[in-house]
Amino acid sequence: MRRSFFRALRGAQQVVLVGNGRSFLAAIITGEVAHSEIDSQIERLNATLPHYRKIRMFHAVRESFTIENDLLTANGKLKRDAITARYGTEIEQMYAKTEA
Repeated sequence: MRRSFFRALRGAQQVVLVGNGRSFLAAIITGEVAHSEIDSQIERLNATLPHYRKIRMFHAVRESFTIENDLLTANGKLKRDAITARYGTEIEQMYAKTEA
């Protein structure tokens, strides 16, 4: 699921899903990607998924996750805790939008 979604987003560097313990999934997408392109690809992806796996919100950032900014390990794996800490405010805002 995520790999095909990532490939479909031209200009995206990384896509991280968040939502553990939340009512829905959200995504943080890095790179130079237009919001309209993200909306379109999420809609396409969601059409193939059950409700509990659908991405309902996203936050796009230009800065990629790297070893230098301490968001990737030396092996190139995502540091989820560091990403959640760095983008905590943005994550909370995504979930707050649906509660308003």
